[in-house]
Amino acid sequence: MRRAVSFPAAAAVLCLTLVTACGGPADKVQPESSPSVSLWGTTGPSADKPSQVGREPFDVDRAVLRIKRLGYTADTKASTLKNLRGPLRAIHGRCTGSVDGKCVSVFFFYGNQYAGYDVAAAAQSTIKSQDGKTVTLSYPVYLPTDPQCCHSGGESEYQARWKDGKVIFSPLLPENPNYPDK
Repeated sequence: MRRAVSFPAAAAVLCLTLVTACGGPADKVQPESSPSVSLWGTTGPSADKPSQVGREPFDVDRAVLRIKRLGYTADTKASTLKNLRGPLRAIHGRCTGSVDGKCVSVFFFYGNQYAGYDVAAAAQSTIKSQDGKTVTLSYPVYLPTDPQCCHSGGESEYQARWKDGKVIFSPLLPENPNYPDK
C-alpha cells in the first residue's frame, strides 16, 4: 500500500528542486580566503611545462562563467579579454548585485585553467598592466578616518607571477590591501 505524501513535504521537495535547477543559492560558490603569500596551485597546467600552456586560444566564455559561478561579474568585455596575452591572465570582477561597487576581486587564469583570485571582496582595485607573465595590481589605501568615497593613503602596487604551479605576489599581498592596518 502506498502512503500519500503530505503537501508540506511535497512543496519542500519542489522548492528545493527549483532553487537548485534555477541557479539559486545552492549553486553559488563564494571564494574562500586565499593566503597572502600565494594563491593555491591548480590541478591543471604544470609549472614544469610552460611551453605547452597558453598555446590554445583563451576560452573567455569558460573564464567568465567561472567568475559568474563565484558570484562575480567580469568588468571587461569578452572581445577585450580574447586579446589578453597568456599564459597568465587576470580578469577584474565585481560582486554580482553589489549596490555601491565596493566589492571587487581579480581572478587569475593560467592557460585556460582557473588559478585563483587576489583577495575576497576588496573595496577597490585596478589591473594596471598584464603581459602574460606578470600582472600589476593597484589598490587605493584607506586610512582609518577616510570616508568610503575618498582614500588618502595613496596606492599600493603588487606584481603577480606564476611560479611553482601557483600565483605569487611581490610584495606579499595583505588580507585586505585597501585597509592594510586593520
